[in-house]
Amino acid sequence: MSGTGAALSLDCPQTLSTECWKVPGYRYVSYDNSAATPCGVSAINGTAAGICERPNVRVTSWVINGKNVIADPFTDGWDLCGVPFLSDLAATLNTWDPFAGGWTTAFSDACAYFLRSRALPPTGTKYGVLTAVDIDTKETITFTPVDTVVADTYYRRITEVDCDGTTTTRWTNDAGATVPAPDPAQIVECTVQVTPGARVTPTQRVRPRIARFTGTASSTNLDRIPADVQSMTLTVLAGAVRVRAAGSGATNSSGGPTTYGDDVTVPAGITLTWAVDGDSNDLALDGGLIFTGTAAGADFLVHWTEHIYTDAD
Repeated sequence: MSGTGAALSLDCPQTLSTECWKVPGYRYVSYDNSAATPCGVSAINGTAAGICERPNVRVTSWVINGKNVIADPFTDGWDLCGVPFLSDLAATLNTWDPFAGGWTTAFSDACAYFLRSRALPPTGTKYGVLTAVDIDTKETITFTPVDTVVADTYYRRITEVDCDGTTTTRWTNDAGATVPAPDPAQIVECTVQVTPGARVTPTQRVRPRIARFTGTASSTNLDRIPADVQSMTLTVLAGAVRVRAAGSGATNSSGGPTTYGDDVTVPAGITLTWAVDGDSNDLALDGGLIFTGTAAGADFLVHWTEHIYTDAD
Protein backbone atom coordinates (compact mmCIF):
# COMPACT_ATOMS: atom_id res chain seq x y z
CA MET A 1 0.00 0.00 0.00
CA SER A 2 1.30 3.43 -0.79
CA GLY A 3 0.08 6.84 0.06
CA THR A 4 1.03 10.39 0.84
CA GLY A 5 1.93 11.32 4.34
CA ALA A 6 0.48 14.53 5.70
CA ALA A 7 1.25 16.39 8.92
CA LEU A 8 -1.43 16.26 11.58
CA SER A 9 -2.82 19.56 12.78
CA LEU A 10 -3.66 19.83 16.50
CA ASP A 11 -5.94 22.34 18.12
CA CYS A 12 -3.73 24.41 20.36
CA PRO A 13 -3.52 24.31 23.28
CA GLN A 14 -4.84 20.82 23.87
CA THR A 15 -5.97 19.57 27.26
CA LEU A 16 -4.16 16.44 28.34
CA SER A 17 -5.91 15.96 31.68
CA THR A 18 -8.31 17.58 34.12
CA GLU A 19 -8.11 16.52 37.76
CA CYS A 20 -10.42 17.36 40.65
CA TRP A 21 -8.87 18.38 44.00
CA LYS A 22 -10.32 19.85 47.15
CA VAL A 23 -9.43 21.44 50.47
CA PRO A 24 -11.56 19.36 52.88
CA GLY A 25 -14.14 21.35 54.79
CA TYR A 26 -15.09 21.00 58.42
CA ARG A 27 -17.77 21.86 60.93
CA TYR A 28 -17.90 22.94 64.55
CA VAL A 29 -20.93 22.52 66.80
CA SER A 30 -21.24 24.90 69.74
CA TYR A 31 -23.37 25.31 72.85
CA ASP A 32 -23.60 28.48 74.97
CA ASN A 33 -25.07 29.28 78.38
CA SER A 34 -25.49 33.04 77.74
CA ALA A 35 -29.08 33.17 76.37
CA ALA A 36 -29.22 33.75 72.59
CA THR A 37 -25.77 34.09 70.99
CA PRO A 38 -24.16 33.11 67.66
CA CYS A 39 -22.79 30.06 69.50
CA GLY A 40 -26.04 28.63 70.84
CA VAL A 41 -29.20 29.37 72.81
CA SER A 42 -29.77 28.58 76.47
CA ALA A 43 -33.30 28.83 77.83
CA ILE A 44 -35.24 28.51 81.07
CA ASN A 45 -38.78 27.20 80.68
CA GLY A 46 -38.58 27.97 76.97
CA THR A 47 -37.40 31.59 77.30
CA ALA A 48 -33.85 32.50 76.28
CA ALA A 49 -31.86 33.24 79.43
CA GLY A 50 -28.36 33.00 80.80
CA ILE A 51 -27.75 29.94 82.94
CA CYS A 52 -25.20 29.76 85.77
CA GLU A 53 -24.43 27.75 88.89
CA ARG A 54 -26.87 24.88 88.79
CA PRO A 55 -25.54 22.49 91.46
CA ASN A 56 -28.46 20.07 91.31
CA VAL A 57 -29.87 19.28 87.90
CA ARG A 58 -31.34 16.17 86.36
CA VAL A 59 -30.24 15.73 82.76
CA THR A 60 -33.18 14.16 80.97
CA SER A 61 -32.32 14.11 77.28
CA TRP A 62 -29.78 14.97 74.61
CA VAL A 63 -30.98 14.56 71.04
CA ILE A 64 -28.33 13.42 68.57
CA ASN A 65 -29.30 12.31 65.06
CA GLY A 66 -32.92 12.64 66.09
CA LYS A 67 -32.65 10.25 69.04
CA ASN A 68 -32.24 10.74 72.77
CA VAL A 69 -28.84 9.31 73.76
CA ILE A 70 -29.60 9.60 77.50
CA ALA A 71 -31.92 6.68 78.05
CA ASP A 72 -31.56 6.86 81.85
CA PRO A 73 -31.80 10.44 83.24
CA PHE A 74 -29.09 11.25 85.77
CA THR A 75 -28.32 13.91 88.37
CA ASP A 76 -25.41 16.26 87.75
CA GLY A 77 -24.10 19.64 88.90
CA TRP A 78 -22.80 22.66 86.99
CA ASP A 79 -20.63 25.28 88.69
CA LEU A 80 -20.29 29.08 88.53
CA CYS A 81 -20.63 31.19 85.38
CA GLY A 82 -17.92 31.29 82.76
CA VAL A 83 -15.27 28.61 82.45
CA PRO A 84 -16.20 26.61 85.61
CA PHE A 85 -19.79 26.17 84.39
CA LEU A 86 -18.73 25.31 80.86
CA SER A 87 -16.10 22.84 82.08
CA ASP A 88 -18.79 20.99 84.01
CA LEU A 89 -21.15 21.04 81.03
CA ALA A 90 -18.35 19.82 78.74
CA ALA A 91 -17.76 16.90 81.10
CA THR A 92 -21.45 16.02 80.82
CA LEU A 93 -21.34 16.10 77.02
CA ASN A 94 -18.11 14.15 76.76
CA THR A 95 -19.48 11.47 79.09
CA TRP A 96 -22.64 10.89 77.07
CA ASP A 97 -21.62 11.65 73.48
CA PRO A 98 -21.51 8.30 71.61
CA PHE A 99 -19.72 10.00 68.71
CA ALA A 100 -16.84 11.51 70.75
CA GLY A 101 -17.44 15.13 69.77
CA GLY A 102 -14.50 16.30 71.89
CA TRP A 103 -16.23 19.16 73.74
CA THR A 104 -13.99 21.92 75.10
CA THR A 105 -14.28 25.51 76.29
CA ALA A 106 -13.63 28.06 73.54
CA PHE A 107 -13.58 31.86 73.33
CA SER A 108 -14.64 34.34 70.66
CA ASP A 109 -15.42 38.04 70.51
CA ALA A 110 -19.02 37.31 69.53
CA CYS A 111 -19.76 34.78 72.25
CA ALA A 112 -17.09 35.18 74.95
CA TYR A 113 -16.76 31.71 76.52
CA PHE A 114 -18.79 28.83 75.13
CA LEU A 115 -18.54 25.09 74.34
CA ARG A 116 -17.29 23.81 71.02
CA SER A 117 -16.79 20.39 69.48
CA ARG A 118 -13.64 19.20 67.79
CA ALA A 119 -13.52 19.58 64.02
CA LEU A 120 -16.15 17.41 62.33
CA PRO A 121 -16.90 16.66 58.66
CA PRO A 122 -19.03 19.33 56.94
CA THR A 123 -22.00 16.97 57.08
CA GLY A 124 -22.73 14.09 59.39
CA THR A 125 -23.65 13.73 63.06
CA LYS A 126 -26.49 16.11 63.94
CA TYR A 127 -26.28 17.38 67.50
CA GLY A 128 -29.49 18.71 68.98
CA VAL A 129 -31.06 20.06 72.17
CA LEU A 130 -29.79 19.11 75.63
CA THR A 131 -32.52 19.23 78.30
CA ALA A 132 -32.25 19.20 82.09
CA VAL A 133 -34.51 19.96 85.05
CA ASP A 134 -33.29 22.00 88.01
CA ILE A 135 -34.27 19.80 90.94
CA ASP A 136 -34.27 22.76 93.34
CA THR A 137 -36.27 25.29 91.27
CA LYS A 138 -38.21 22.83 89.05
CA GLU A 139 -37.22 24.89 85.99
CA THR A 140 -36.61 23.23 82.64
CA ILE A 141 -33.25 24.15 81.16
CA THR A 142 -32.40 23.67 77.49
CA PHE A 143 -29.31 24.23 75.36
CA THR A 144 -29.76 24.47 71.59
CA PRO A 145 -26.57 24.25 69.47
CA VAL A 146 -25.36 26.16 66.44
CA ASP A 147 -23.38 24.65 63.56
CA THR A 148 -20.51 26.56 61.97
CA VAL A 149 -19.81 24.93 58.61
CA VAL A 150 -16.90 25.44 56.22
CA ALA A 151 -17.67 23.53 53.03
CA ASP A 152 -15.19 21.67 50.84
CA THR A 153 -13.33 24.01 48.45
CA TYR A 154 -12.95 22.50 44.99
CA TYR A 155 -10.21 23.06 42.40
CA ARG A 156 -9.40 21.73 38.93
CA ARG A 157 -5.82 21.05 37.86
CA ILE A 158 -5.68 21.29 34.08
CA THR A 159 -2.62 20.08 32.18
CA GLU A 160 -2.29 21.38 28.60
CA VAL A 161 0.15 21.03 25.71
CA ASP A 162 0.84 23.98 23.40
CA CYS A 163 1.49 23.82 19.68
CA ASP A 164 5.25 23.86 20.23
CA GLY A 165 4.98 20.87 22.56
CA THR A 166 5.31 22.85 25.79
CA THR A 167 3.31 21.35 28.67
CA THR A 168 1.78 23.69 31.22
CA THR A 169 -0.43 23.28 34.28
CA ARG A 170 -3.02 25.72 35.58
CA TRP A 171 -5.59 25.70 38.38
CA THR A 172 -9.18 26.86 38.31
CA ASN A 173 -11.76 27.23 41.03
CA ASP A 174 -15.19 25.63 41.05
CA ALA A 175 -16.50 28.47 38.87
CA GLY A 176 -13.84 27.89 36.20
CA ALA A 177 -11.75 31.00 36.91
CA THR A 178 -7.98 30.63 36.92
CA VAL A 179 -6.55 30.87 40.43
CA PRO A 180 -3.16 30.44 42.11
CA ALA A 181 -2.22 26.86 42.93
CA PRO A 182 -3.52 25.84 46.37
CA ASP A 183 -1.18 24.73 49.12
CA PRO A 184 -0.31 21.12 48.25
CA ALA A 185 -0.28 20.25 51.96
CA GLN A 186 -3.98 21.15 52.23
CA ILE A 187 -5.51 19.42 49.23
CA VAL A 188 -6.64 15.87 48.52
CA GLU A 189 -8.28 14.31 45.49
CA CYS A 190 -12.01 14.90 45.34
CA THR A 191 -12.81 11.21 45.76
CA VAL A 192 -10.88 10.99 49.04
CA GLN A 193 -12.88 11.18 52.26
CA VAL A 194 -10.74 12.40 55.12
CA THR A 195 -11.07 13.54 58.69
CA PRO A 196 -11.16 17.36 58.76
CA GLY A 197 -7.75 18.91 58.82
CA ALA A 198 -8.80 21.66 61.23
CA ARG A 199 -7.23 21.54 64.68
CA VAL A 200 -8.71 19.11 67.17
CA THR A 201 -8.91 21.73 69.91
CA PRO A 202 -9.44 25.46 69.63
CA THR A 203 -6.43 27.70 69.21
CA GLN A 204 -4.69 28.13 72.54
CA ARG A 205 -3.34 31.56 73.38
CA VAL A 206 -1.85 33.35 76.36
CA ARG A 207 -3.21 36.86 76.91
CA PRO A 208 -1.30 39.36 79.11
CA ARG A 209 -3.26 41.46 81.64
CA ILE A 210 -2.28 44.23 84.08
CA ALA A 211 -4.03 46.35 86.72
CA ARG A 212 -2.92 49.10 89.14
CA PHE A 213 -4.33 49.57 92.63
CA THR A 214 -3.89 52.41 95.11
CA GLY A 215 -4.81 53.00 98.74
CA THR A 216 -6.71 50.21 100.46
CA ALA A 217 -8.20 48.81 97.25
CA SER A 218 -8.25 45.05 96.73
CA SER A 219 -7.67 43.04 93.58
CA THR A 220 -10.21 40.55 92.33
CA ASN A 221 -9.60 37.00 93.43
CA LEU A 222 -7.73 35.82 90.36
CA ASP A 223 -9.21 32.36 90.81
CA ARG A 224 -12.55 33.84 89.75
CA ILE A 225 -11.29 35.09 86.39
CA PRO A 226 -13.07 33.15 83.60
CA ALA A 227 -9.80 31.89 82.11
CA ASP A 228 -6.89 29.70 83.15
CA VAL A 229 -4.38 31.98 84.90
CA GLN A 230 -0.86 30.73 84.18
CA SER A 231 1.17 33.36 86.00
CA MET A 232 0.73 36.41 88.20
CA THR A 233 3.15 39.03 89.49
CA LEU A 234 2.79 41.53 92.33
CA THR A 235 4.97 44.66 92.30
CA VAL A 236 4.68 46.92 95.36
CA LEU A 237 5.52 50.49 94.35
CA ALA A 238 4.73 52.19 97.64
CA GLY A 239 3.32 51.36 101.08
CA ALA A 240 2.58 47.71 101.80
CA VAL A 241 0.25 45.06 100.39
CA ARG A 242 -1.48 42.22 102.20
CA VAL A 243 -1.42 38.96 100.24
CA ARG A 244 -3.94 36.23 101.07
CA ALA A 245 -4.33 32.84 99.44
CA ALA A 246 -8.02 32.04 99.10
CA GLY A 247 -9.98 29.21 97.57
CA SER A 248 -12.33 29.38 94.61
CA GLY A 249 -15.38 31.51 95.36
CA ALA A 250 -13.66 33.91 97.74
CA THR A 251 -14.51 37.62 97.44
CA ASN A 252 -12.58 40.79 98.17
CA SER A 253 -14.65 41.59 101.23
CA SER A 254 -15.10 38.18 102.84
CA GLY A 255 -11.97 36.42 101.71
CA GLY A 256 -13.71 33.05 102.18
CA PRO A 257 -13.93 30.26 101.65
CA THR A 258 -10.23 30.26 102.54
CA THR A 259 -8.44 26.97 102.12
CA TYR A 260 -4.88 28.11 102.80
CA GLY A 261 -3.24 29.85 105.78
CA ASP A 262 -1.02 32.10 103.65
CA ASP A 263 -1.49 35.72 104.80
CA VAL A 264 1.52 38.01 104.63
CA THR A 265 2.29 41.72 104.25
CA VAL A 266 4.71 42.65 101.45
CA PRO A 267 6.64 45.96 101.72
CA ALA A 268 7.47 48.46 98.96
CA GLY A 269 10.18 47.53 96.49
CA ILE A 270 9.32 43.83 96.43
CA THR A 271 8.20 41.88 93.35
CA LEU A 272 6.73 38.39 93.69
CA THR A 273 5.75 36.01 90.88
CA TRP A 274 3.72 32.78 90.79
CA ALA A 275 3.65 30.70 87.59
CA VAL A 276 3.26 27.28 86.00
CA ASP A 277 5.18 25.95 83.03
CA GLY A 278 2.04 25.92 80.89
CA ASP A 279 2.27 22.38 79.58
CA SER A 280 -0.68 20.02 79.40
CA ASN A 281 0.01 18.76 82.94
CA ASP A 282 0.27 22.15 84.66
CA LEU A 283 -1.96 24.41 82.65
CA ALA A 284 -3.17 26.81 85.35
CA LEU A 285 -2.48 27.98 88.88
CA ASP A 286 -4.63 26.27 91.49
CA GLY A 287 -6.22 28.51 94.10
CA GLY A 288 -6.59 32.28 94.06
CA LEU A 289 -4.72 35.22 95.55
CA ILE A 290 -6.19 38.48 96.85
CA PHE A 291 -3.98 41.58 97.08
CA THR A 292 -5.06 44.49 99.36
CA GLY A 293 -3.32 47.78 100.11
CA THR A 294 -2.78 48.23 103.85
CA ALA A 295 -2.96 52.06 103.96
CA ALA A 296 -3.88 55.13 101.92
CA GLY A 297 -0.35 55.44 100.56
CA ALA A 298 -0.21 51.95 99.09
CA ASP A 299 0.43 51.68 95.36
CA PHE A 300 0.89 48.34 93.58
CA LEU A 301 0.69 46.58 90.23
CA VAL A 302 -0.73 43.13 89.53
CA HIS A 303 -0.12 41.58 86.15
CA TRP A 304 -0.96 38.09 84.99
CA THR A 305 -1.32 35.89 81.92
CA GLU A 306 -4.52 34.10 80.93
CA HIS A 307 -4.60 30.91 78.90
CA ILE A 308 -7.63 31.19 76.62
CA TYR A 309 -9.22 29.17 73.85
CA THR A 310 -10.38 30.98 70.74
CA ASP A 311 -11.64 30.22 67.26
CA ALA A 312 -9.35 32.85 65.76
CA ASP A 313 -6.43 31.61 63.67
